Amino acid sequence: MLELLATSMAVAGALLAALALYAAWRRDTPTGWSLAAVLGSVAWWGLAYAVELSSDAVATKSLWGDLKYLGVSTLGPAFLCFVLQYTGRGHRVTRRLLLLLAVEPVVVMTALAVPATHDLVHHYPPRIATDQLVVVETGPLFWVHLVYVNGLLVVATVLFMTSMVRLARTYRRLALVLMASGLLPWVANFLHNGGVGPFARIDLTPFAFSVTGGVLVWGLFRERLTDLAPLARSAVVETMTDAVFVLDAFGRVADVNPSGTQVLSATRGSLVGRRLADVLPHEVGFAVASSEPGTSEGGIPEGGIPEVHVDGPTGRRSFDVLRQQLTDRTGRAAGELVVLRDVTERVRARNELQHVLAEQQRVATALQASMVPGRLPEVPGCELASAYHPAGDGSEVGGDFLDVFALGPGTWGFVLGDVSGKGAQAAAVSAAARYTIRALADPRHPPSRTLRAVNTRLVGATDPEQFCTAVYGQVEPHADGVRLTFCLAGHPLPVVVRGGMTSEEGVPGTVLGLLDSPELHDTTVELAPGDLVCAFTDGLVESRRGPAMFESERVETVLARHGDEHTQAVVDHLVEAVRGFHGGQLEDDLAVLLLRASGGSAGEGTHELAGHAGQA
Repeated sequence: MLELLATSMAVAGALLAALALYAAWRRDTPTGWSLAAVLGSVAWWGLAYAVELSSDAVATKSLWGDLKYLGVSTLGPAFLCFVLQYTGRGHRVTRRLLLLLAVEPVVVMTALAVPATHDLVHHYPPRIATDQLVVVETGPLFWVHLVYVNGLLVVATVLFMTSMVRLARTYRRLALVLMASGLLPWVANFLHNGGVGPFARIDLTPFAFSVTGGVLVWGLFRERLTDLAPLARSAVVETMTDAVFVLDAFGRVADVNPSGTQVLSATRGSLVGRRLADVLPHEVGFAVASSEPGTSEGGIPEGGIPEVHVDGPTGRRSFDVLRQQLTDRTGRAAGELVVLRDVTERVRARNELQHVLAEQQRVATALQASMVPGRLPEVPGCELASAYHPAGDGSEVGGDFLDVFALGPGTWGFVLGDVSGKGAQAAAVSAAARYTIRALADPRHPPSRTLRAVNTRLVGATDPEQFCTAVYGQVEPHADGVRLTFCLAGHPLPVVVRGGMTSEEGVPGTVLGLLDSPELHDTTVELAPGDLVCAFTDGLVESRRGPAMFESERVETVLARHGDEHTQAVVDHLVEAVRGFHGGQLEDDLAVLLLRASGGSAGEGTHELAGHAGQA
C-alpha cells in the first residue's frame, strides 16, 4: 500500500514539475513565472512526500517531512501572485509584497530546522511501524501556518472568481470549471488535516493539485484560460459591414450574417439551405465570382477582384466578391466562405474618374489638333511632309506646334515651335505664339522682325517660365528652285541636304518670351531642285537612350540615307529611327517639317499631315 501511494505521489510530483518547466519555458506570457512557482511548489511537495512515505527510517521520514514544507509554505504566496498578475493587478506584485510573503515560509522552515521549535510544527510518534501509514502529530505552529496558507488561497480564489464573474458569460463558465478543479486539493487537504478516516494517515493534496495544475496550464497556454475565439468571431462577424456567407460543399448557404441578409433583402431562414447562385440577382450570375481576375467577362475589372451589382431599396450597390475554400483537417473541400464587400463608392468614384479621363483625352485631342494644320497647303515648286507625335500616350497636351500658310502671291510662311512645359497653360502659349506669328507675318519684313514683334507680346502676356523656341521662315519658289529665309529663336538648327550631303544651317538666337530684346538673325538658303530642308523640334534630337541622345548627327544620317525617297517616306524614316532609338513611348513632343524644292512646278497636290495629334 505504501509503495503504491509513494509511487502515485512521485508520479504526481514529476507531472507537476514538468508542467512547471513548461510554464517557465513559455516566457511570452507574463503569468508564466508565477504559475511555474505554483506548480513547482506543489511538485516539490509531492516528490518530498513520496520520499517520506517510502522511507523506512523515522529520521529520514522526519527529514523529508520537514523539507516538504518548503513547497507547502510557498504555495499560498505563489498562488496569490499568480492571481494578481492574471487578473490585471500585476503592478501590486512588488518587491515589498514578495518580501512580506516570504516571512512566513522563512519562519516555518527556521522552526523546523531548530530542534527546540521543531515539534511546534509537526513530529512523528516515538514508535512507529515503518510499513504502516502513521498519523503525524502536529503542534500549535502548524495550525497557525495552516490558517495562514489557506487564508492566502481563499483570498486569491475569491479575487479570481469575482474578477471572472464580472466579465462575459464565457468567463463565468470558465470560473465554474476552475472552481471544480480547485476544490479537489481543498477537499483532500481538509480530509487529511481534519483526520477524517483513512485520509488522516495520507495527504492526497499534491496528487489532487496535479489535476488543478493541468487545468491551469492548459487553459493559460492553449486556451488562454478561456475559449474567446467563438465569442470574438461571433462579435466580429455579426457586426461587420461586409456580407458573409458560409456555403457547404454543394454551394448551399449554411450560415449568413446580418449584413448578408440586408444585402439580399431576405431573412436568414429564407437563405439557409438555398444555393447562393439562386438567391443572388439573376442578371449578376454567381459564376462571376469564379472567373479569373484580369478578364473582362462577368463584370470583373481588368486586373481586379470580381464584382457583383445588386439592386436594393437605396439603389444599385456594387460588391467585391472574395471567396475562400474551407477544408477539413485532411485537406478535403468542406465548403466555401464568400464575402461581399460594399465598394459602391469606389465604383462610383472609378466611373467618375474614367469619365473625367475620357473628357480630358477628348480635350487633349482637340487641343493637340489645334497645334497643327489638318492638311498641309499646296506650295508650288515644293514638296511638303510633316509629322507630329505627342509625348506619352497623348493624353497630356504638349507645347509643340507647326504651321504652313500663305503670305502673299508667290510667298509662303512656315513655323515650328516648342513651348516649355505641358498641359493647358503650355497649350495656351503655343496657340498664342502660332496665331500671333500668323497675324504679324509680312512678306515685306524679314522673319527676325516678325519674331521680335511676337516676343514683345509674349513677354508681357505669359509667365517667364513659359518661354518658346521657334523657327519661322519664308518660302519663295522660283524657276531655278526655292529661296528660303528663316530665323531661329532658341530652336535647333535645320538640316539641309544637297546632293546627298548634309549640313546644319542657320544662326542660333534667343528664345521668345524671356527677354525684352532677343538676339535674332536671318539666314537665307537657296535650294536647287531635289534639295531638301528638314526643320524639327528638340523632341527629335533630345530623345534619350540612357545617357545618350539622338542628336543631329543621327538626323543627318537618316536624311542622307533616305533623302531621295518621297518626302513623307523620309519623315516616316525619321520617326521610326527616333522611336527605335528611344524605345517605348516618347518622353517629349516631336514635330518635323520637311520641304523639298521641285523645280518651280506645282507640288504633288494637297498633303495630309502625317502623325496627327491622335497618333502617339
